[in-house]
Amino acid sequence: MTTRREYYKSRAEQINVPQEIGPLPIKALIEGSENHNIYEVTAKISRRAEQILEELTQELREKLQELNAQEDLLQREDPAAKELQQEIQRWVELYRAIPKPSLIAIMEELHKEVPTH
Repeated sequence: MTTRREYYKSRAEQINVPQEIGPLPIKALIEGSENHNIYEVTAKISRRAEQILEELTQELREKLQELNAQEDLLQREDPAAKELQQEIQRWVELYRAIPKPSLIAIMEELHKEVPTH
């Protein structure tokens, strides 16, 4: 089963989403929209970015709940506690590696990529 994080990470790689925002081809966004209206394009991108963010947030909350169930381990100083701390740090780094949802949504719109999940 693919996680949302894995899904959006691979989507970002497929459509070459940068980690940082740069100049955007606004003209291409406008010309690619139905009514050639920047406000409609912006609203569409905003809704998609919110959807992506909600999906990733939900998945991260679920994972943190799993890890919080093992919170009593963190109080101890044994190998299992260190492993749990490393697991938490790994998850934090994995989510930091994903481009911002707004960048994914912009690049999807530019490339007319339709999400498939």
